Amino acid sequence: MIDLSGSPAPWPEEATRLWADRVGQAARQTDLWTVPAPRGDEVLRAALATQLGLPEEQLTITSSLRATALTYARRFGHVVLERPTYPGVVPVLAGAGAQVTRASWDELLKGAFGGEPWDTVLWLTSPGRNPDGRTLRGQERARVAELAAEGHRVVVNETYAWFCGHAGTPAGADSAGTLHKLRGVGARLGWMAGPGCFEEAFPELLGTPPSPVWQRAWGLFFRDDGLELLREGLLAEVDAAKAAFRDRLASAHGIDFPAFDGPNALIPLDPRAGGTRAPTTGQPEDSRPTTEQLEESALAAFHEEGFKVVAARHFDTEQPALRATFFGIGAAEAGRFADAVARSPRTALRLRCQGHT
Repeated sequence: MIDLSGSPAPWPEEATRLWADRVGQAARQTDLWTVPAPRGDEVLRAALATQLGLPEEQLTITSSLRATALTYARRFGHVVLERPTYPGVVPVLAGAGAQVTRASWDELLKGAFGGEPWDTVLWLTSPGRNPDGRTLRGQERARVAELAAEGHRVVVNETYAWFCGHAGTPAGADSAGTLHKLRGVGARLGWMAGPGCFEEAFPELLGTPPSPVWQRAWGLFFRDDGLELLREGLLAEVDAAKAAFRDRLASAHGIDFPAFDGPNALIPLDPRAGGTRAPTTGQPEDSRPTTEQLEESALAAFHEEGFKVVAARHFDTEQPALRATFFGIGAAEAGRFADAVARSPRTALRLRCQGHT
């Protein structure tokens, strides 16, 4: 089974050895076991500031993206959450009492969401949004800065900057993110960066951050070129698999698959191709397959061919699709997946090579 469901790949052996050594170094530093570091370990904060281009004095270490979201939901009554997006923050935001409004980037950037700016958080993901690999650019970035200047609290989830570089957080916006995509949820570290973030998050920081020993181990790993080892191995493999997927679609099938940032891409499904028989144009609307039926049928078909992907409805996409994540697969496997996508009667991509829009 070729797994494109999003599980991070194992690290190269050299990176694992470096990590294990730095864990040992951190464990032998006695003060880390006895002295609190509520803002976060100084070595880790300095390393993240360097790697992500964030102001070190504004950077606070959290345990995860969800923990970061909790602070904003506690302090603000209204959160405008992009769609599609990572679903893990939704129950945190709603459970903490915030009113959550879902909005596309177009709606969000036009300001079509209501609420008072002083009580409203706007939550976006860039670069390389999960699930579609979209990144804020040009006028979009400028508009985000305008919304922040108008008094909205803007939070940009930059978790995927590891995979596609970091153009800098839009002016006036807070940065949030996690290390989980580098190794998995066992990383158990995240960040938030912006003026006043530490003071605002202090109630959560009293009990939720990981041990200073754990934070120092990550800080030493980054400081001593651990991320470079990952870029040469894990992250380079993601880029190679993405390129092989798009190249195979173009060269073998005449399909120009749109470029995407980060490891995630959406494979659109043909809404007429549910189950074993596509509905005719004249069928009543309520007799056509639902998004769930379309996606589950496509998931089963790809599974039979040896590919594991994810239904896009979990990310609140507007159209039926599957999400593919190019972690831990080689170029040859990505090419085989491209062949399966191109020949599938369920995907909308086949229409493009037949002259349809």
